[in-house]
Amino acid sequence: MANCCMNTKRLGPGIFAVIVRLTLAVAGAAWLTSCSTAPPTGGGNAVFKFTVLRYKEPVPVSGWVFDPAQSANPEGAALNITICMQQGDVDKWLASWDDSERPSAGPAERATWLRKWQPLKDGRVSLVGRVVAGAEVVIELSVLTVDQKRGRIQLPLKHAGDQWLQTAMDTNSEFLNWETSPNKILSESSTSALSGYLASVKAAQARQ
Repeated sequence: MANCCMNTKRLGPGIFAVIVRLTLAVAGAAWLTSCSTAPPTGGGNAVFKFTVLRYKEPVPVSGWVFDPAQSANPEGAALNITICMQQGDVDKWLASWDDSERPSAGPAERATWLRKWQPLKDGRVSLVGRVVAGAEVVIELSVLTVDQKRGRIQLPLKHAGDQWLQTAMDTNSEFLNWETSPNKILSESSTSALSGYLASVKAAQARQ
C-alpha cells in the first residue's frame, strides 16, 4: 500500500508538529517527529555510514506498564511513549520530550493527537529494531491494530541526563528512511537479550 504524509503546522524555530505517515488505511499508523537533523559530515573523502540493527523476528511486548525508570534505556523509553499514545495520556507523552523541543499543547493540538493515536488503542506492539543516528537512536516498533492492520512507529530519541527522551528529526532524514539509503549498514540484534530484559521488567513489576 502506498505511503503518504500529512504535515501539521510549524510549532516554532526548528521544531515541527508531529507528522503521521500513513502506511495503513487508518490515520496514525506510524508516528514520527520532525525537525532538522543532518547526517554527520566530514572533510576530504569522508564517507557517511550508519548502522541499522534489526531483530531476526519482531519481539512481542505484552502487558507493558508505564515506568519512568525504564526510560534509562532506549527500548524502555520507546515502550513508555507508545503506551502513552495507546492510552491517550497526553501529559505523560509530553513529559517524554526534551524540554527544549517539547511541542505546544493547546486544546486543539491535544484533540488532534488523541484522534491520530486512536488506531493504536489496544494494538499489539512488537519491537523491530533500532537505527543508530550518531548520538541519537531511532527505535522502531510495529503495531497490529484491533482490525488487523499493521503499522510502524519510529521514535527518535536522545540521551539527556539518565533518560532517553523524544527528540525532533527531519522526516526526510536517512535515519527515518533507511530502507532506501545507500549508506546503511544492516546488522542483526540480539533477540534473546531483549526478551530477557522484557521478562525481567515484567517480573519486577509483578513483585511490586
